[in-house]
Amino acid sequence: MIRAWRADASGAATVDPAEAVKLAMADAGTVWIDFDCEEQATLEQLLAPLQVHPLAIEDMVQQINRPKVDNYGSYLYVVMHSARWEQDDKVTLREIDILVGERFIVTYHDGTTRSVASAHEVLPRRPEILAKGPAEMLHFLLDVLVDHYLPIMDQLADEIDQLEHLVFRAADREAHSRILRLKRGMAALRRVVGPERDTVLALTRDEFRPIPAEVRPYLRDVFDRLARVNDLLDSFRDEVAGLLELHVSVVSNRLNQVIKVLTVIATLGLPLTVVTSYYGMNFHFAAYDWKYGELYVLGLLVALVGVTWWILKRRRWL
Repeated sequence: MIRAWRADASGAATVDPAEAVKLAMADAGTVWIDFDCEEQATLEQLLAPLQVHPLAIEDMVQQINRPKVDNYGSYLYVVMHSARWEQDDKVTLREIDILVGERFIVTYHDGTTRSVASAHEVLPRRPEILAKGPAEMLHFLLDVLVDHYLPIMDQLADEIDQLEHLVFRAADREAHSRILRLKRGMAALRRVVGPERDTVLALTRDEFRPIPAEVRPYLRDVFDRLARVNDLLDSFRDEVAGLLELHVSVVSNRLNQVIKVLTVIATLGLPLTVVTSYYGMNFHFAAYDWKYGELYVLGLLVALVGVTWWILKRRRWL
């Protein structure tokens, strides 16, 4: 699906995509063209008048790019990723490719993204977002995209707190698997947040012609929030690593307690085995006319258990 907008001082309105390209070429307002799951040939045909480099178009349709910014002189190619934290401690990343020129902005994505959807919803009420220039629209998209990272940080903090209590309550496979899923999800998130931070930082410099000076302070604000998200992820990574070590320690401690109990039982049973084996093989009390022989042996067994228990307690092995 292709949607196109045109905005100027009089307001914003949807236009035909081909007409939007003509308006951008004629410098008649600012246009935004949004591609959703379109073929490469469609992009090449529609964007041909804008002289977009073939490598940029090829990168847009391939969802394998890491966050970056490429300078093509009259326009920029920016790659960012939106994120959504799922219920099973997995992160869903969706690439958003953006071309930013002096009179146009082009976005490409596979499926609905919240930042682009928010722009479609807000633009009729606030046409100045696009009318002020493509850089303003770029800032809006990045601002909404980064805003959705912050609730994920809150979810991660709550999940870590829950796991800390779970580790002490039940050191089982459920806690172990949840910690590993959380660690994998955070690792996937960190792989894009760090490059995104560097990408936004690059946009705040004065080397890109499509980014005017008045927009750079707002982009620096986006960078600050991304840096905060990155710092939180680093902190969470250390906490999860410590949580995994704590879980292993708790499991090991409980295993030691089990082994300790079994060792005590075996230690108490060892002298009993020696006594019963000796008398069982060498004596038949009826033959020796030993009336209370069984009681003597039972008393001896009880005494041995008591003495062994006393020795273990005295040495503080129990």
